[in-house]
Amino acid sequence: MEDRVLLRIEGVSVSFDTDKGPMEVVDNVSFAVERGRTLALVGESGCGKSVTAASIMRLLPQPYGKVTRGRIIFQGEDVLTLPPEKMYKLRGGSIAMIFQEPMTALNPVHTAGAQIEEVLGLHRLEIAKKARDPEVLEILRQVEMPSPEQRIKNYPFQLSGGMRQRVMIAMALAGRPGLLIADEPTTALDVTVQAQILHLIRELQRKNGMGVLYITHDMGVVAEISDEVVVMYAGQVVEVASVGSIFASPVHPYTRGLIRSMPQLDSRPKSVLPSIPGQVPSPRDYPKSCRFANRCDYADAHCVENAPFLEDYAAPGVPSPAQPHLVRCFKAGTI
Repeated sequence: MEDRVLLRIEGVSVSFDTDKGPMEVVDNVSFAVERGRTLALVGESGCGKSVTAASIMRLLPQPYGKVTRGRIIFQGEDVLTLPPEKMYKLRGGSIAMIFQEPMTALNPVHTAGAQIEEVLGLHRLEIAKKARDPEVLEILRQVEMPSPEQRIKNYPFQLSGGMRQRVMIAMALAGRPGLLIADEPTTALDVTVQAQILHLIRELQRKNGMGVLYITHDMGVVAEISDEVVVMYAGQVVEVASVGSIFASPVHPYTRGLIRSMPQLDSRPKSVLPSIPGQVPSPRDYPKSCRFANRCDYADAHCVENAPFLEDYAAPGVPSPAQPHLVRCFKAGTI
């Protein structure tokens, strides 16, 4: 299995410098992404998902954000120790990222074609300058852009949301990355376009053998696209399992709440969906005990006073799964 691992996050913690001192926003996060497979990083806004992704790309705001502990191993090298020149070549080439909002991620004063061509000029040096335009058109065809000959000349404001997202995907794929990080790329799109984008990412992954780290809060998307799932809450990983185990037998109360809040086909029309009461605490207010205790229906005095560890979970009477099921909860197996 180890030779299939493309990216390994080992005990990474991230903090931001503030007027009141350092504030830890990601605490001891670990997971691995394999070649040709998709790992979904799941949780509500404010759980630390995007900060974790920015750490991989070394795009934390400077000089305030920093990785304080841990290692980020990509293809055998710790990206946190790479010199800026090598990281510059890695970012956008071997590791690419699709950002959450394409209208702000794209440069408004350059055409779609020019922005894709810039990636080729930086990371595909084997392509001669005169051959870049045909390559850009071919990449746009790969991402199923309608009328690519016209869209190559368009500015971002002239494109629909789905088209802008396809340009972002085209830019990400232009460098032929081994790892694609997709940070909620379908959040601002309607469900039809969302389905098209998810299908596109799966097809491109199948053809190119990329590893994909997909960041989302939508459990429906998780079920559609992922192989493994890492659930984050308040900067910590609270559950890790295969997608089948997560949906068939979720263990952590937070994971159960996320799944329960999904619309169901048999739900009564216009009924109120179940929700998790309360909200994710600010990093400044993270408790030293269980961080989910104040929102959990099962918490007791022990949960409020102590901090659980991320541990292997084995359901009683069920054979151990091929992939370990990890849970951070005192009540695992009793609720």
